[in-house]
Amino acid sequence: MGIVLGIGWLIRASFLADLLSNPLLTGYLTGVAILMIISQLPKILGYDLDTGSIAGLVSSQWHVPNWQTVTIAAIVVIVAFACRRISNRIPGPLIGLVAATIMGQFMDVPEIGPVSLKLPVVDLTGLSVQVIAALLVPAVSIAIVSFTDVMITSRAFAGKAMPHASSEMRALAATQLATGVVGGYPMSASSSRTALAYASRSTTRFYSVFVVVVVIAGPLLLPGVIAVVPVAALAGVIVYAALTLLQPREWILLARFRLSEVAIAAACAVSVVIFGILPGVVIAIALSIIEFIARLSRPHDGVLGFVPDKAGMHDIDDHEAYTTIPGLLVFRYDAPLFFMNAYDFFDKVSGALEPDTRVVILNMEANVELDTTALNVLEKLHDRLAADDIDLWLARVKNDVLIPMKNHGVAAVIDEENMYPTLPTAVDEYRRQYPN
Repeated sequence: MGIVLGIGWLIRASFLADLLSNPLLTGYLTGVAILMIISQLPKILGYDLDTGSIAGLVSSQWHVPNWQTVTIAAIVVIVAFACRRISNRIPGPLIGLVAATIMGQFMDVPEIGPVSLKLPVVDLTGLSVQVIAALLVPAVSIAIVSFTDVMITSRAFAGKAMPHASSEMRALAATQLATGVVGGYPMSASSSRTALAYASRSTTRFYSVFVVVVVIAGPLLLPGVIAVVPVAALAGVIVYAALTLLQPREWILLARFRLSEVAIAAACAVSVVIFGILPGVVIAIALSIIEFIARLSRPHDGVLGFVPDKAGMHDIDDHEAYTTIPGLLVFRYDAPLFFMNAYDFFDKVSGALEPDTRVVILNMEANVELDTTALNVLEKLHDRLAADDIDLWLARVKNDVLIPMKNHGVAAVIDEENMYPTLPTAVDEYRRQYPN
């Protein structure tokens, strides 16, 4: 995994993290919060449940909960939230854990038990080319899972300083190499422990250093204390952290902006709960891409005109008072032209024509490149207009668009003399040629 992620960093494959949208992160956090709570139910209720899947959970044998374990977990959650309300600097989960541990001594509840600590030892015994070849495919799969998990978790909890995907991939590669040489498990982000850090208002990377010190020192200095901590108390800490992940405000903001983004967030949350974290994220990414393509395939368009007291040309549908130039249709298509929207573009331009139209000016500012389908449709549009004795002019044609137009041949069909650097230049030329 370290080698795979290292190669991924070198070839700049970290761009894959850009597929993680804000609705996806909102849904992910909600789904993870639900999963965290579900995973702690056996410890809280005091009996076994199948928490591996929703189907398994529903089909489990439910019994009357153990009121003692429920009480222990509830104390931790209540104390943690009470301290949080008083001040963010009060370590509520720790105080709740101490209170629950004291109460647990007077109850018959499961405890953590003895804790041992072993230091890692470098051991490359058995490493060979054959072993690496056999592990390559699963290593690639787990590398993708771990990197996705790291980026989702880091972006979901990021504050003002957003994580850098390339740096995260490089650090994760080094981490996998380090744990690999000592025979450790593959490493990734921990949504539950990150949630605890978030709930505790940690703000610097030194939080992790402090945690490492405590993890090492705890079993060495306080093995007896840790052994008597009730398991339900730890479950209460996890439930508290999970509840802090729920963000109603983010859902409200998504609903105010666009319902389709709420649907993506909801699909991610439900998919994470039902299918697991990685499948849920993959499903949500697929839905995000589909929704994005759907918007690009049928984007906004507008006929442009002049609005009183406003410089430039504007979409006439957005204003009650406007004027247009007789015989001139200025059309703007608010998306790059490609195979999925080229024919929609053709139909909308054709539908905007008026009986007296002499010239159609296409504002090409949204186009940074054109594929073959778009170039073919652009040529068909020229021929369609020419059949009705209408000229096709282009404005704001970028050089990156003009080069493929020349290579295709449509530039010669439209004639480069009918391509203008700015929209006002094209409009002024129309006024010069058709003064009335």
